[in-house]
Amino acid sequence: MTSEREDDVELPEGWRVDGEQLVHEAELHGWRLTVVSILGAPWDGPSSLRIDPPTDLDSVVGTDGITAELMRSISMAEIRRTTKELRARLGGAIDGSQAGAVLDRVETDHDYALMSREYIRLVEQGYRSPITRLATAWGMSRNTISGRIRRARAMGFLDGSPGKPADRLTSKARRCLEGEEREPNRDRPDGK
Repeated sequence: MTSEREDDVELPEGWRVDGEQLVHEAELHGWRLTVVSILGAPWDGPSSLRIDPPTDLDSVVGTDGITAELMRSISMAEIRRTTKELRARLGGAIDGSQAGAVLDRVETDHDYALMSREYIRLVEQGYRSPITRLATAWGMSRNTISGRIRRARAMGFLDGSPGKPADRLTSKARRCLEGEEREPNRDRPDGK
């Protein structure tokens, strides 16, 4: 299955998007390895790993089945690294939000509103560390994102219980974002 996500992100050989899954397939000493990661999962590692024999069983007769040597030949560190990188790059396309729109600089009210929206989206999806997730997706340090989130709250874009992480957008943030939602309509011929 070809996904629209693949149009925007070039995937390494052996990797593909299948619906809401990122799939890695490789051959190991004649055996077929399939590693699946759920794109919307609140963790960055694989969700499942499967090793299947080739269709020509005679080609793996000497291997004695799945062995410790075969298992050790699976580079889980490389698979996890690539999975994490690809999930971050595919982030914006996964649910149509602008998570993939890296905010290198956050200077205007609109920038702070966009960043706040992405932070709250991750909070609402139940991610344990939305700051770390944004830092990974945007290729920035956790400290940079944390500072920006603190500033957004101080500027009145985020709100929450005192002493606890922000858990909602303020009306100020929503007003900034409303203008963004109306702008694309100006390009429509019917003016709606």
